Amino acid sequence: MSKKKLKKTYIIAETACSHDGSPGRLKKLIRAANNAKADAIQFQVWQGEDIVTPKHKDFKFLKSIELSRREWKECFNYTKKKFPRLEIIACISDIDTLKFCDKLGANAFKLHTSDLGNKDLLREASKLKKRIDLSVGGSTEKEIKQALNYIKKRCEVWLMYGYQLFPTKPGSLNILKMKSLIKKFRLEVGYQDHSPPNISGFTIPILAIGSGIKVIEKHLTDDRKRKGTDSEAALEPDEFKLFVNKCNEAFLTMRNLNLSKLSKEEIKYRKYSKKKVFFSKNLTKGNIISGTDLLIRRPVKKNGLLVDDINKVLGKKIRKNVKKYQLVEKKLFI
Repeated sequence: MSKKKLKKTYIIAETACSHDGSPGRLKKLIRAANNAKADAIQFQVWQGEDIVTPKHKDFKFLKSIELSRREWKECFNYTKKKFPRLEIIACISDIDTLKFCDKLGANAFKLHTSDLGNKDLLREASKLKKRIDLSVGGSTEKEIKQALNYIKKRCEVWLMYGYQLFPTKPGSLNILKMKSLIKKFRLEVGYQDHSPPNISGFTIPILAIGSGIKVIEKHLTDDRKRKGTDSEAALEPDEFKLFVNKCNEAFLTMRNLNLSKLSKEEIKYRKYSKKKVFFSKNLTKGNIISGTDLLIRRPVKKNGLLVDDINKVLGKKIRKNVKKYQLVEKKLFI
């Protein structure tokens, strides 16, 4: 992706481990992301031994849900062939996997917050000249600055704020921190949402958009009832489609227009709703207008006197006969 200012929301469908070792299930998630009109699909590409040692308590579980290199190649190719508009973001944690995903055509790379001090990985990723989405949840500004020094402006960088607590409760977040990151580092900042898959899973990301954030990452699963991996903060396909739609709607309300001027929509609304002045009775030529001669009502035409200007006709003499409910216009007075 070329380095340019985003003009709309950029929604990332995070598949994480929701595939549970099934390439068929992952393809289902890819189709769902495309159907929802997400901008990108994110794959977490790893082998169990690349993440933990064999003595780690999760090693056997991780091995049971990992995809093979052959299966990853199949899923990358499936995405690029069937849904070329979807960008592929590869979340990687070692140089070998980085190179593997680059050959498969990844558009960008996601680096976990735990790798902010992994200078060799950061340097190698930056040499590929593809965007790096740098996860910064739980990292200090010093650690972020250090990671950016390793990258040395070789490529575009997005900072991604958020963290997974299976799920992350709203009270654990600090949405305003993202504005602080933008001000501090002058980079695009995105929000990785791990909120519960209820109303909070919609309102918190939309709040982020309302704070000026354009990049939203959201977990996608096939079916929460299956209670698969990473389902605690994930949306199902139909929910994800609605989520993308509502995020885009929220962004439309943040248009950076001339705030001192009315939009076309506001002008249309104004013509419909701004009250006008009407005559309250039949009056004859020469009558001097008093307050009892006038009514304030919703408009029926584009012309007529606005209620704001009612004092401009009080005490004035009408130049011809008028009827009850006739619009008051300046041309009717001497």
